[in-house]
Amino acid sequence: WPTWTVSTYFLFFINLIFFNFIMLAILFSSCEEEEIVNQSTVNARVQIIHNSADIAAQSVDVYLNNELLLDNFSFRTSTPFVDIPANEDITISIAPSTSMSASQGIVSYNYLLEENKKYIIIASGHLSPVGYTPLKNFSLEVFDMGRENANNASNTDLIVFHGSTDAPTVDVVETGVGAGTIVNNASYKDFTNYLELTTANYTLEVRDESGETTVASYDAPLSNLNLMGGAGVVLASGFLNPSKNNNGDGFGLFVALPSGGDLVALPNSN
Repeated sequence: WPTWTVSTYFLFFINLIFFNFIMLAILFSSCEEEEIVNQSTVNARVQIIHNSADIAAQSVDVYLNNELLLDNFSFRTSTPFVDIPANEDITISIAPSTSMSASQGIVSYNYLLEENKKYIIIASGHLSPVGYTPLKNFSLEVFDMGRENANNASNTDLIVFHGSTDAPTVDVVETGVGAGTIVNNASYKDFTNYLELTTANYTLEVRDESGETTVASYDAPLSNLNLMGGAGVVLASGFLNPSKNNNGDGFGLFVALPSGGDLVALPNSN
């Protein structure tokens, strides 16, 4: 047997301690990575769109449970799709833009989101108790089959939301390429199903529910906007009669893209 000196024993124990330290570090790192993976997979994807034309709601704070999610969230803007905890109760609160905590929320809504589903949540209606005709209570409208991309990479997938509080039930008729009625009898707070459209430039006429009277006409230049393979939400937004609604923003069609940011205004058709 070899003769070990004191220095040999010392080096042996140092190496043994170092080896055990490395193994423990690997073990804890593995557990930490597993925990992160587990946390990141228990989520839903959520896009929030601000379409409340109430002047009192031009800019609001949005809280997720007790944490500030969106600071000074402005009318006609949207978030990108973000991860929100799923399979657990959550509370979304709307507060004034000057708020300091969720306790200052004006309205709150409770949700239980499903893992891996995609949600579109649209702020609509009025926080103010007076000054709007007709007066529609503020609400968060939820669509639970959202898309971040088109099902077919050659198309553009669009869902339509009627978010104009003083607009009647309407049809949307495409007249540019002759597609005809693409939205039939949509009333306030209605979502359509997704329209899977060839990525082209379209002309959209908003008509009353009889389909005979045109309220407004817009260009929808999907090709010019390079939306092939993408998805989005088309919103009827603002007031047909601003003078009866606190002189708020006028009616228009706007598109929220999955990347978020300012809503894209569709131009009036000549």
